[in-house]
Amino acid sequence: MAVRRTQGVSKGAKERREPTSVRPVLDAATSSQHAWRGASGALYTHTATSLIYCPEMPEATYLLLHRDAGGVARVLRVGTLDSKTRSLNLARIRQAGATLGANEVHFRVERTSAAERARIAFDIENGLAGSAVLAEAAFDGAHQPA
Repeated sequence: MAVRRTQGVSKGAKERREPTSVRPVLDAATSSQHAWRGASGALYTHTATSLIYCPEMPEATYLLLHRDAGGVARVLRVGTLDSKTRSLNLARIRQAGATLGANEVHFRVERTSAAERARIAFDIENGLAGSAVLAEAAFDGAHQPA
């Protein structure tokens, strides 16, 4: 526990104990940028933040992830937010995240059409699927057809 003396009180007098805070995986102060590569080869930059500190947002594409204590992240869902109501978009992300066990969200605010956001989400999802298949094949020593 951290100890902090209150001002105006002598050293031997009262000391106030404060519990040490445990920081979440990512908080608003430590949000960062992350680029995801789609199956087409295009890079899409997303803002990464903790699911708890995710801000209200307009239309966007998002990825929900679960990051374990060792720092290994697993993508649980790739999707789009199409409502004009920012708080409704946040509620949908948090509800899906809670259902899936996510603790991190990566989002990209899109000023484009719903069809374009769906195309980007599809591209990223297929890019992830392709890399997972290649990684599994490499670990298993599976034969790759010519």
